[in-house]
Amino acid sequence: MKSGGGTAARKRTGAYLGATLGAVLLFSVPRHAALRGQALRSSDEVSGTVTYVYDGDTIKVRLETGKERRVRLIGVDSPELDDPQEPSRLMAFLARRFADWNLSGKPARLTRDRAESDAYGRLLAYVWTDSRTMFNETLVRQGFARAYLKYPFDETVKARLEEAEAEARAAGRGLWREKPWDIVGAGEAARRLGEVVTVRFLCVRMFERRRFMVLVPAEGDFEAVVPRDVLKSFPGSLDFERRTVEVTGLIEEFRGRPQVVIGLAAQVKTGV
Repeated sequence: MKSGGGTAARKRTGAYLGATLGAVLLFSVPRHAALRGQALRSSDEVSGTVTYVYDGDTIKVRLETGKERRVRLIGVDSPELDDPQEPSRLMAFLARRFADWNLSGKPARLTRDRAESDAYGRLLAYVWTDSRTMFNETLVRQGFARAYLKYPFDETVKARLEEAEAEARAAGRGLWREKPWDIVGAGEAARRLGEVVTVRFLCVRMFERRRFMVLVPAEGDFEAVVPRDVLKSFPGSLDFERRTVEVTGLIEEFRGRPQVVIGLAAQVKTGV
C-alpha cells in the first residue's frame, strides 16, 4: 500500500492494535454483510460525503459525525502521481480524475473488513456509491487500479477484484491498454462522458478562468482546461490559437459542458 510517512515498527504495531479495537466503536457492524450482494442496512455502514480525492485509491470523507477522515480503498492499488515513468504518472492522473468524477462531493457508504485503519491513520474501507456498487471494484474493472491482494481480507471480495482485473486486462482498459486512445472530435465529446479519449480540435480561442487556461474549439461546447502552473511546464509555444490540438484525458462535465482537465504536458499534442 502507499506510504504515508515512516514510523518505528513498535509504533506501527501499537497504532494498528489501537485502530483495530477502535473499529468496534466506529463501525459496530458485521464485517461482510455488505459483500453478499444484498442491499445495505443502516447498521452495516458508516455514511458520509467525499470531500477530496488524493489519488485513485485514497480519498477524504466527511462522516455523518462531521469528522473528516482519510480513507484508503481496500484491495486496490492505483499508480503513483510522482512515479518517475511518464506513462505511469499519466495513468495515476487519469485514475485520480476518474475517482474525482465518480466520488467528489457525493455521498459514500463505507464498510470495513478485518482492520479499521492502517499504520498511517487512514480508514480501510470498501466504498459504495449505492447499495450494490463497490467503487473499489469499479476502479479495477475500468483499468485505473490493480487488484492488490497482498494483505488478508474477505475472500469473496478478492475473487471479485481478481475477476475485475482479468476483465480489464482482456479488454485492454486503462493500465492494460496497448493501443492509442480513441480519437474523437470536440462535437462528440459529450457522448463520451466518463471515458478516456483523445479529443482533436482546432483551437480558436484561449482565455483565463481563475487559475486555469481554457482552450476552446471551433465546434461543440467542449473545453480543455489547463492549470496555469501546469501550462508553464509545457515545451514550446504556449499559444494554441489557430492550431490543431489533441488532448487526452477523462471526459468530465463542468456547468453542463464536457471538458478534459490537463495535469501533464504529455496529455497535449499540437500540429497533428
